[in-house]
Amino acid sequence: MPKINKKTIKTYKTYPTLKTFKYENSDVFHFVLYVGYNVKFINDKKVVSGNFGHSLKTKNLREAENLAKQFYKDVFNKIENGEVLKTDFDFDKDIVEDYFNSRQRLYKMKTGSIKNMTKERNQYYNHLSQFFVNKNYNDVIEMNNAIRDAVSYLKNVDVKGGTKMRDTTITKYMNIISQVCQHGQKRGLMKAIPDIPTFARINEEVPPYFPKDLKVIRNRNDEHYHQTEDEIYNIVNEYTAFLQALKINRAGLNALNVKRSQFREITDYNSDVPIVEVKLFNTKNNPRVADVCEFWWVEQYWLKYRNKPIDEYIFAPEITNREQLYEKIRKTFVRVSAECNLYMLNGKRRPLTSIRHTNALKIYENTKSMDNVAEGINTSKNIVKSNYLNYSDEWARNRFKALGYDKSKDYQNTMKSKNKVKKK
Repeated sequence: MPKINKKTIKTYKTYPTLKTFKYENSDVFHFVLYVGYNVKFINDKKVVSGNFGHSLKTKNLREAENLAKQFYKDVFNKIENGEVLKTDFDFDKDIVEDYFNSRQRLYKMKTGSIKNMTKERNQYYNHLSQFFVNKNYNDVIEMNNAIRDAVSYLKNVDVKGGTKMRDTTITKYMNIISQVCQHGQKRGLMKAIPDIPTFARINEEVPPYFPKDLKVIRNRNDEHYHQTEDEIYNIVNEYTAFLQALKINRAGLNALNVKRSQFREITDYNSDVPIVEVKLFNTKNNPRVADVCEFWWVEQYWLKYRNKPIDEYIFAPEITNREQLYEKIRKTFVRVSAECNLYMLNGKRRPLTSIRHTNALKIYENTKSMDNVAEGINTSKNIVKSNYLNYSDEWARNRFKALGYDKSKDYQNTMKSKNKVKKK
């Protein structure tokens, strides 16, 4: 098969999937466009791997462009008018798989990890795929009905703890469908995006752990280690201490995969301990962010990591499967927390991510400033207000003072005078 001259390839922004080019052994232009795997023939010409195209029989670039655009319009008009019929519609094969493949390439390029993409793919195929089998994805009404059926199903899915799936979680599934449909439209396969239901996203309250709680959990881990000599208990203690000491941290692979090269020691003649700065890369909110660790962590842990090889992981460098290691850390922490009767607080769960709420609360107690909390935990002020502090006791105390309470005033006498009924 002749090779394409890559220098002659041209794409068109307003004509998705359309390309014009020349072969190396030819002087005339050719075109190709994607029509989907289920179209077999167009104008008596065979569709190969979902692509249709042929020679434009002209050497002139401008003439070739106009001809290619006209072919594009003619082909899709025939498909829409039913002159070229799809033998079957396969939403997953035509659109979904290509969407996830492109997402996989994007994740690899940005972070090197495809964990989030794999999670989204599993969510789609486990719960959504069944509703789009043999659906005509160019029929908006048919797609809308399929999406409504999917939402009804999701509302009745049992999740952990015997509860039903929350609207916040269903919104994430609808976002996957929305992204897939937008991808299909960009590729010229879908004429319109169906109606995607929206839900009020009310984030579940996540109470913080208090320092005394984390101390109890670490002591229980020490007991388990002495009984079993299982190194996972030491790793959990070291990892949670690091989450607590570096406020910009959030539980996950980013914090677990820190290397010695990300740590920098700074000398301060006014301090008895060195200042240890840590840089994190590709966090949820910033490509690069840095902060210093608390002094107690420097005193208790830094000497252990100080002389590690520069390119070595700080935590459990001998374990190569980091995703599996994080899952084991997370599950061990939850199990030990439950053993200590600390996992549930006022009917709310406190997973490993609760340590980030602990950090937010501590900064707020010390500074009384939302801005300092936002900067300290590497997020926005609005997120701090909505997700981290609105349910804390400290926030309620300061809010009460802001409403005008002054302990020195005699409010009891004031209220009596206000409620006193005047005699006529």
